[in-house]
Amino acid sequence: MDRKDMLDFVLRHYRENALDAEKALKAVKKRARVPLLDWRMVAGVAAAMVLVAGLAFLGRSNSMTTLMAYDQTREIQLPDGSMVSLAPGSELTFNQKRLSGDGKRKVRLEGKAFFDVEHVETRPFEICTPGGFVRVLGTKFQVDDNKHEVYVLSGKVFFAKSEGDEGVVLTNGMSASLVDGAALPVVDEAATGNQIAWKRGTFIYDGQPLSLAIEELEEYYGKEIEVDDMGNDISDARIVGSFDVDSPKDVLSAISDAFDIRLRFIFSKN
Repeated sequence: MDRKDMLDFVLRHYRENALDAEKALKAVKKRARVPLLDWRMVAGVAAAMVLVAGLAFLGRSNSMTTLMAYDQTREIQLPDGSMVSLAPGSELTFNQKRLSGDGKRKVRLEGKAFFDVEHVETRPFEICTPGGFVRVLGTKFQVDDNKHEVYVLSGKVFFAKSEGDEGVVLTNGMSASLVDGAALPVVDEAATGNQIAWKRGTFIYDGQPLSLAIEELEEYYGKEIEVDDMGNDISDARIVGSFDVDSPKDVLSAISDAFDIRLRFIFSKN
């Protein structure tokens, strides 16, 4: 009821000396009506709310979590207790409910990561990458999808091109990679374990060829190393020792002193 209707009502019921202001006010309020609701609109809103609630529930039950490491290594504890060291520029995606539940554990990796998987006999842990597939029960290993490579520090790992394909089984200290076009990963017989130097913080050598160590240093730092043998024969030289990854110049200096040669970085290696 608008103001005009209220005024008309009072005038129609006015009698001289007979208007009770309080009664008139009550009468006006009684005549005032709440606007009728459009129940079709109400039903539509209710249905939309039910849909949103349902989607929210499904989102919680099937929610995927993606964690990224930007310019630094990121340490992650998964819902099943497994630990992951995510290398810079990498990302890990997983379903929290499935990892903490009773079924198969699955994650997706893009980039490089070191896994310390909590052992659960009845729940395999699987890693899918754009270039490979890994299945384990409980072990410590690295997956590097940039190089389509897997390195096992301890335990046992199944590595294949994709789920359902034939693959290879890797154990302590073994490494394998998938070459473009190959159906099976190829085991690297000369693996040094320095694939995980970024994780443990050191290069470790135990009699490997010096030439191999130089190649690994070039790859790790992304720079070519110039070698001046100073007239010494280093063709069969082998290296023993550990070196801090965060001190590249000190690494080259220590190796140079040990073999009486001169090593130096000369430019970025693409």
